Amino acid sequence: MTSPLAKLRSGVRRADREWRDLPLRTRLTSAAALAATVTIVAVVAVAYLAVRHELRGQVDNDLRHQAADVHLELTQNPATGAYVVRLPRAINEISGYVQVVDSKNNVGTIDGGAPAIPRTSRDVKIASDGGTWMRDTQIAKTHVRVLTTQSRFPGVAVQVAVPLTGVDRQLHTLAVFFMLLAVAGLGLTVVASWGVVRRTMRPVKELTETAEQIAQTRDLTVRIQSYGNDELGRLAATFNAMLDELQRSLDAQRQLVLDASHELRTPLASLRTNVEILGDLDRLSPAQRKATLAGIVSQLEELTGLVADVVELARGEAPPSLYDELGLDDLVERAVERARRHWPTVSFSCATEPVQVRGVASRLDRAVANLLDNAGKFSAPGSFVDVQVAHDGTVTVSDRGPGVPEQSLPFVFDRFYRADEARSMPGSGLGLAIVKQVVEEHGGSITLTNRPGGGAMATLTLPVLATATTVPAPVEDSLFH
Repeated sequence: MTSPLAKLRSGVRRADREWRDLPLRTRLTSAAALAATVTIVAVVAVAYLAVRHELRGQVDNDLRHQAADVHLELTQNPATGAYVVRLPRAINEISGYVQVVDSKNNVGTIDGGAPAIPRTSRDVKIASDGGTWMRDTQIAKTHVRVLTTQSRFPGVAVQVAVPLTGVDRQLHTLAVFFMLLAVAGLGLTVVASWGVVRRTMRPVKELTETAEQIAQTRDLTVRIQSYGNDELGRLAATFNAMLDELQRSLDAQRQLVLDASHELRTPLASLRTNVEILGDLDRLSPAQRKATLAGIVSQLEELTGLVADVVELARGEAPPSLYDELGLDDLVERAVERARRHWPTVSFSCATEPVQVRGVASRLDRAVANLLDNAGKFSAPGSFVDVQVAHDGTVTVSDRGPGVPEQSLPFVFDRFYRADEARSMPGSGLGLAIVKQVVEEHGGSITLTNRPGGGAMATLTLPVLATATTVPAPVEDSLFH
């Protein structure tokens, strides 16, 4: 059997679910109307009570003054105990009732035709003990206010009553007026609240409709108009900014696919041609077979490198769990050692200072390796490449190659961009784009300029974890080689 408390809790939860299922506009309007209703009712109630207190206070003051003006002359019938009351001075300007009562509940009135004022035990007690008491009662179906106070005669109290008909009429009129005012105020409040909420919630409505439209059509060009600088306005602006970033990301992905498809056509076409040549293997000389196989291997290597570069660009940002503290100087020294083996005809000099950064070692290693491969590729045999790591997190790679044409400098970090002078050289045009992506993910920057005296100079800067006080290692002065 379910307990009443469990039923109450279940009902409250059900009402809460139903309330939350209502549209937000309805809930806000209802809440505003409820708050306004409570306020209006409170104001009207306070005003009504204040006026009622004032009107009845005036009646009470009149009763006190009237009781003070009553002068009694009493004679008592010994047989019946009833009083014969004479009132030399009438009640001033108030049509009311006067009677006396003693401690034995004997009563006396001004004249026999006037209806008696109802008595209570407290009225009788005042006759003997003294004091004053006011109360409301009915006399011949007339609402009256009664004052009971002890008279100058021992054991006798005077009761004075005045009708409240006029006061009740005024209070009734006031109550009707206040009720109409409250209903009108509530109606205006509901209409105003609905209008304000409707205008305020317009960005949320458009945000919802826009999100639903995008989910159905996948059209990222839809935007929400500006609504000022308040919270909802900033929400609309943030949503538009999110759509801008999403559209740029999608456009970049599409462009990457298009560029990759375009770049893949050439090696695939060459690979297909060489494979078709292998169909006439019997008619090829040993030298031709060797050259064809070498071409296939070279094209496969080019395809492998291109796919690896595309995958690297498509990775996006690494999760925070992959970031570690690492020595940038050690990472660069290991990358230089590999570059020396890969480019044996080029001399790589390396001068480093200890510096700690936070990042993903594999990605930073790839970025540095791309800079070194780029320098080795454009360096003539016997040339020099200088690599320096400073304590402020700056890595500089300088070569003695032909440099970068001035018109190509703004585009060297674009995906698949290759200057006309470099189209005959191996590569996909993604190396520097990968460097830029990795460096920016780590909060750093990368620039490529022409080196005074010839060659190119790449400058990579990463935020350091701490500046250690170290003695700089001697830097080989290879700029004059």
